[in-house]
Order: sequence, then C-alpha cells, then structure tokens
Amino acid sequence: MALNALVFLFSFLLAANGIFFLTHQNKSFLLFYPQNQPALQQILKISGSALLLIAVIGILAALLQSTSLTLIVLILGCIGCVVPELLIIQFMNKK
Repeated sequence: MALNALVFLFSFLLAANGIFFLTHQNKSFLLFYPQNQPALQQILKISGSALLLIAVIGILAALLQSTSLTLIVLILGCIGCVVPELLIIQFMNKK
C-alpha cells in the first residue's frame, strides 16, 4: 500500500517536471534561454514528453500493483530525469 502511494508521488513529480519542460520551451528559466536555441527547445520537448509518458506508466503500475512495472518505472524515471539535465547543462550561460 505504501509502495503504491510512493509510486503515485513519484509519478506526480515526473509529470510536474515534464510539464515544466514543455511549458518552458519558449521562456527563459534559471540560466537557460531556449527561445534563442532550437536544440535546447528540442531537448525540452522530447524530455518533457518522455517524462509525461513515464508518469502515466507509473500511475498504471500503481493502479495494477505490479512490482515489476514499478521497478521499470523507477529506472526509467531516474534515467529520464538525469539525461535531460546532462544534455541541458551544455547550454548554461549561452544567450
């Protein structure tokens, strides 16, 4: 029961991060200026969509109470959060 609640929380955080990426494709945020860099916009679009997809799968995993699907969602979620940040860091301080 507690595992399902934590998977729901993790999925909510993934969805929030994905929505943030998708809504900031044409706005500056933190030190990044995607409105001037099409490559950064593409990274935000792909990673935001991927995070939303992983969040939906996470909600399904919690509803189905599938341990193996939960494990897959946790692994994909961690990878899905780290890879975009590693790709975005190259655009730091570029206007």
